[in-house]
Amino acid sequence: MISEERSSEDSKSVWSRYGLRESPFITSPTRLLGILPIDKVFSGREQETKRLVKILTSSNSTRTLILGDYGVGKTTFVNYVKWVLCLKHKGRSEFVTPPIEIKVQPEWDAHGFLLSTLSSVYNASLIFKWNDDGMKLPVIEKISEYVAIGTQVGIQGSFGGLGGGYSEAKSVPSSLAPDIYESLLTRLCLELRDAGKQLIVSYDNLENIPIEKLADFFRTIKDYLQIEGFHSIFIGPTTSLSALEKYSQVHSVFTQPIVLGSLNEDSVIDILKKRCEALKFADGRYIAPYDEETVRRLYRKLNNLRFTFKVLEDTTLYTEKKAPCKITIQEIRIVQEKEKQEVMSNLNNQETRIVSALLSVPEKINISELADLTKIGATNLTRPLKQLEQRGLVTITSSDADKRIKYAKISENSYLRYFFVSEEID
Repeated sequence: MISEERSSEDSKSVWSRYGLRESPFITSPTRLLGILPIDKVFSGREQETKRLVKILTSSNSTRTLILGDYGVGKTTFVNYVKWVLCLKHKGRSEFVTPPIEIKVQPEWDAHGFLLSTLSSVYNASLIFKWNDDGMKLPVIEKISEYVAIGTQVGIQGSFGGLGGGYSEAKSVPSSLAPDIYESLLTRLCLELRDAGKQLIVSYDNLENIPIEKLADFFRTIKDYLQIEGFHSIFIGPTTSLSALEKYSQVHSVFTQPIVLGSLNEDSVIDILKKRCEALKFADGRYIAPYDEETVRRLYRKLNNLRFTFKVLEDTTLYTEKKAPCKITIQEIRIVQEKEKQEVMSNLNNQETRIVSALLSVPEKINISELADLTKIGATNLTRPLKQLEQRGLVTITSSDADKRIKYAKISENSYLRYFFVSEEID
């Protein structure tokens, strides 16, 4: 099944053997502008979608938290709602938005928050060609004088640490007060209102700010969030909710958070079907690189969309010589064992004992408990834990009540725990 539009390089790709241009197991969030058209591949979340749409359309300024566990699809969900409100009806839409969510940074203050917001809006005006669509905003030119913008290709996150297309090549004097940026944002929203539009901006990765600092950060920016015509959506873990409760003046300006649970199995299968349809070549013929029952069994065990797709992709690439084929649980077990051996082979004796101990417990444990499990003195755990943390295998946190008390757990980002579930799946 090699169509005319496939290059010789494409024909060597494992995915082209299935009749697909790209992997349907992509684990990164689906965005407004990407290889996967979000309107054609999104599935599930009907009630949550209606609720967020209602929140954003019920007032001329809203503040919303979208919370959930790692890998449940929070960012994709927010992007889909933004597509519904901003792009579905194009020129007739009452909202505009930057093409990519802004990544929250741990060092953010009011200055960083406003600068990243304005930078992302400026990028949006270029990418979506607001001028060509008849939406000429004089303030955009003014914003360009204050906000250093990289090339159009380098959209948010590619430059600097602010996650909004910020470039050090054309820096803005650090002496500029946040009030200047606030006035620009206010003027922007006023000009958008005159054009019949309102602004939606989403901020991802709240976990980048320590929970004890997050409440203070919200208190610092709460007045900017209430500018008329400005809708802000913050995406993060469920622990972020406690940051709203510290200050009543912060809690009162946010709507009731939307907490996302795991998708059901049917939605996961539907997403894969839609992705394959969107990624097939022009001839329209393709072979699904998965078995539905295998996907269901795997998802029931992992209960995490991102980890499920990661395991499926790893297994497909591992079985490339057999492609096209339907992946089975047996093949998943083989790949998991291979991954486990690769991870464990790079650990010394102490690190192996630490990882094995952390894998044996469901949640985080304090260092004294870990010392008992590993038979390694608490003081001798510091160095190997630090090395494991630097390699992304272990996460170390402090107690909210007593910073001297440390906790350790297997890092969620490494999905290491899921290398060890094959026997339980079987």
